[in-house]
Amino acid sequence: MPKLSIIIPVRDEAPSLKRCFDSILSQSFQDWEIICVDDGSTDGSTDILLQYIHSDKRIHGTVFNRHLGTVLARKLALLDARGDYVMFVDADDMLPPDACKTAVNLIRKTESDIVQFDVLFEAEQKDEDRLDMFARMFRSYGIESNGTNILYDCFVNHRFMHNLWNKIYRAEICKQAVAAMPDIQLHHYTDMYLSFFILFFADSFRSIKTPPCYRYHFGGGVSTKIPDSEQFRDLCEVSRTLPLMEKFLRDRNAYETNVSVLDAIGSTLRRDMVNKLLTIPTLTREIISTAIDYWGGDIIFDFLTEIGLFKYQLDSRLSLIPDLVNRFHADQKTIAKLQSDLDTAHSKMRKMSPRSSQVLRSPARATSRLQPPVSSTIKQEVISSPQKVQFRFIQKLPKI
Repeated sequence: MPKLSIIIPVRDEAPSLKRCFDSILSQSFQDWEIICVDDGSTDGSTDILLQYIHSDKRIHGTVFNRHLGTVLARKLALLDARGDYVMFVDADDMLPPDACKTAVNLIRKTESDIVQFDVLFEAEQKDEDRLDMFARMFRSYGIESNGTNILYDCFVNHRFMHNLWNKIYRAEICKQAVAAMPDIQLHHYTDMYLSFFILFFADSFRSIKTPPCYRYHFGGGVSTKIPDSEQFRDLCEVSRTLPLMEKFLRDRNAYETNVSVLDAIGSTLRRDMVNKLLTIPTLTREIISTAIDYWGGDIIFDFLTEIGLFKYQLDSRLSLIPDLVNRFHADQKTIAKLQSDLDTAHSKMRKMSPRSSQVLRSPARATSRLQPPVSSTIKQEVISSPQKVQFRFIQKLPKI
């Protein structure tokens, strides 16, 4: 059995996949296996994966016939992992030559569940100030955390980041985590979701200053991408993780001790969503409707108020949300009309008697266009398919 399992999810990473594999093949520590899950690639990544699988028996692969997301790809890989320890590598990044050796020695020496190491950040388009700012976010040395403090230190105290790729893990806690983790299709914040469950099961965390053990690559330079309506929906879907994490904690009688953790995660996700809205130059009805569907009317109305589109905080915000969704456009010519409509509504509400004010009672929250969680199909596929072959192609996948 290998000592180290290296998990690599792949989704259309053909330009960088070879250099990622080659950086692992050239490691000074060779007692490893690569478990690669191709998440419905369409750019030739599958062919590259097959080439490496045929050239080295330590490389194993699974191919999804459609895109299910990194969370499920990593879950499948972890359930297949045979190593004592686990490292996560993104397909567009690389490992320095002594990375595996350094990481394995550290986790053995400290006898910790999780050890964090240093990272080298690189970009095709150099922006030294922003690269340094990004690097400082992940620069945390000499941290020790134990037991229930680990979740708190990550998500509330922000003593260390929740990303997966700058750490080595004891495989047992990763397997516990994915066995308990509800299935969900996510396109963003995938590290956050899996880390929550891994950190919950961990008893010890250490952050140690090391030579860089990971090379993080910004493919197009350090930049903030402006999402379109479909990408914004993908960003908003992370709201579905909050009730899943809450149920997980309640089922284990751990909610009361971790409620501040869940509140901090929710606050961070909502703030990130609002920050993304601020980057979108044209707020369409579809984008506002999406935000309301996933996050609720109050949050979005507060956002619209704070950026100066409306003069008033109305007493019954949700009562105006359907009208807002139906008539709001970012076209500046219509904003004045909307302003007038809301001023009129505000005036009418003040004149209404208590009885007549029931006309403006809050409607039911908009039905969310959420996809159901992944069925047990993938669990059955994983559990019934231990590491018997180097490669498998999963044709039948759950509809999500």
